[in-house]
Amino acid sequence: MILYATELSSYSLKVRLAAALKGVVLDLRAPPEGYRSAAYRALVPSGTVPALVDGDFTLAESDTILEYLEDRFPRPALLPDDPRGRARARFLGRLHDLRLEPKLRACFPGVATGTVPAGTETAIAADLALIDGALDPEGPFAVGPVPSLADCAYPASFAILEALAPVFGWRLEPAARTARWRAAFAAHPVFEDLLTPYRAALAAWVASKR
Repeated sequence: MILYATELSSYSLKVRLAAALKGVVLDLRAPPEGYRSAAYRALVPSGTVPALVDGDFTLAESDTILEYLEDRFPRPALLPDDPRGRARARFLGRLHDLRLEPKLRACFPGVATGTVPAGTETAIAADLALIDGALDPEGPFAVGPVPSLADCAYPASFAILEALAPVFGWRLEPAARTARWRAAFAAHPVFEDLLTPYRAALAAWVASKR
């Protein structure tokens, strides 16, 4: 399986984490001539990263890729057995993709100047509170004792938050469930192995903009 990805793409890391948790080996490749190129669009019509190629089948959009990997490699499962647990995992994934991540991405142009629109920190704090309230009260992961698809999106965004907070002077302390959740990521070798180079690449990018 080929995964077209870039080192700074949080959605690429999301797919890589899910694959690693399942023990699926991916052939990582950079989009030929860049993801905006005609060469890449010839392979992936949407022109987005990540994109998965499994033989003659090409799939874009990270959540769709995660669901495909779950169907293609059902063990170990990255969704709970019960319908409510599966729904909660998907809900947390949507909270990330539709609320938290877009707000973080919108801050990237302001890294050079250290400024973002008024109210950005408050809006991100509100999303973080909503996410914290949706986490499993026992944990340590999003929907129970073991990682699920819901846990694959957030590590990159938490790393982005850590990198952006000093740039913009944010004071966003994690709530209790989220703090426990982030500690679970730090203690899990799969998450840490992939997060370490991601944090380094992110730090280098921030430094290049300052």
